[in-house]
Amino acid sequence: MKILTDHRYAIGTGFGLAALLLLIGLSSGAAPNVMDISRYLHVLAGIVWIGLLYYFNFVQVPSLPGVSADTKADLFKEGSIVRRALFWFRWAAMATLILGLGLYMHLVGYGADGWDIRLGALLAIVMWFNVWFIIWPNQKKVIGIVSATPEEKAAAGKLALYASRTNTILSIPMLLLMVASAHFRLFG
Repeated sequence: MKILTDHRYAIGTGFGLAALLLLIGLSSGAAPNVMDISRYLHVLAGIVWIGLLYYFNFVQVPSLPGVSADTKADLFKEGSIVRRALFWFRWAAMATLILGLGLYMHLVGYGADGWDIRLGALLAIVMWFNVWFIIWPNQKKVIGIVSATPEEKAAAGKLALYASRTNTILSIPMLLLMVASAHFRLFG
């Protein structure tokens, strides 16, 4: 069964089941609107983004010191797991930000005035900035997309690590604030 052996079929099947549930809900009188779908996609993209952030910080980075230079070269080459993970990491960050800003602008248009969502959004914007303007440019040096000396690679790796760890730190209160905005109030 391809849906269990090919990730594209598994993802497509998951979206197909979600669409089926949406249609069933619509036929029973439920009325999700564009903002509801946007919120769902925002949460889905956020799960991918933060899941990969945690993968990098809890699994990959701590494992790399024990990996040989030859294995690292394989891990960093074109088509490798590291490059695929970085692709999904940065684009999930972008999708989360765009969808989140759209939702925020919609909420502000309806007079929403929660400080929890504002603070959570601010943390998420800082995290997105780190992904696109610190982590990714420096990771391109580390994994060999951009040529760099060994010293430059080491410095780039350290800077990317610091930005990634900053994002890990910020993700915990950011998630609290995002959940609070929908389920309980921390501030005003």
